[in-house]
Amino acid sequence: MRRTMLIAAMVLSLGAVARATDVVNQDNKAYKLKVQSEGKLSISNYDLKANTTMYGLCSADFCSFEIPGDKIEAKKDDRITIRGGKFVR
Repeated sequence: MRRTMLIAAMVLSLGAVARATDVVNQDNKAYKLKVQSEGKLSISNYDLKANTTMYGLCSADFCSFEIPGDKIEAKKDDRITIRGGKFVR
């Protein structure tokens, strides 16, 4: 019985983990990525390598993501992709 309760508690705690936006770069090119959280509270800059994914870049309700030549807004549980130098969902 204790073991079942422990397992249930662990599952519930994992469900409470905050989600955050992931960015997938499908291009063979690296990008400078600018992430701005809602209300311009914070701005972060990242080097996004070619054919990689960066996880958990925005835990606010929504953020804007910018690469040279394109910009998109996303919610914290979204996954956005860069393909052909542009953002796609």
